[in-house]
Amino acid sequence: MYSKSLGASLKRQFAIISALIIREMTTRYGTKFGGYMWAVLDPVLFIGILTLVFSAIARLPPLGRSFVLFYATGYLAFYSYRSTADQIAKSIEANKALLNYPVVTPYDTIISRIILQLITLFAVNMLLFTCINLFSPIGSIDLEPVIIASILAISLGSGVGAANAVWFHMNTTYEHVWGIINRPAFMVSGVFFLPEEIPHPYREFLMWNPMIHVVGLFRTGFYPTYRAAYVDLTYVVGIAIFSVVFGFVLVWMFDARIREPK
Repeated sequence: MYSKSLGASLKRQFAIISALIIREMTTRYGTKFGGYMWAVLDPVLFIGILTLVFSAIARLPPLGRSFVLFYATGYLAFYSYRSTADQIAKSIEANKALLNYPVVTPYDTIISRIILQLITLFAVNMLLFTCINLFSPIGSIDLEPVIIASILAISLGSGVGAANAVWFHMNTTYEHVWGIINRPAFMVSGVFFLPEEIPHPYREFLMWNPMIHVVGLFRTGFYPTYRAAYVDLTYVVGIAIFSVVFGFVLVWMFDARIREPK
């Protein structure tokens, strides 16, 4: 009896999350192919701007010989975190009307967006690196550090986004403040520089930023000779787990509150 009840419950949750994913795809990207192109334009434009600016003032990028590959490996790792955090933070509010149904929980809206983010980011990364390889051959890629770094970036984004979904609902001022302080985050995340180039003691301060480690790990998959000795996986995994647990516990604690109108 218990196994049948559990099976029915899991089947229901699967159906709810599947329906939410389809709804998210329709509302975020529309029903036409052009809508999906917006998911690609953000990283393409930013990588293009970085490439144009720094190739005009430097003969070679900080690593390798391809400017576009260097900035792509930096920004796409950071973009995985930032876009996930932004999407998860808005997940509950965007589906507030559906929370009037008892079978739909805030966790369902969060999980559906995480799954959609995984699909979207995989497609964006595959498309961009395939295009880059056509014009500037990448060579061999070590997928292990790339996958680990991507999982860590998405985990960090999920935890931060879940916490912000609660904080944004509780305090609109915090939402504006977060938007301001989070904008320059890419500047201290190793997107357009190597941490090894930063002098002491500033480098030690930068190491507290988990995205520095994620970006460095991501790059090692594309640059076989780059060791990124500063990457501390234990630290990043610990921060990622803490952020996810903290964010999801907040959602559980304020479940009733976040179902209410602002």
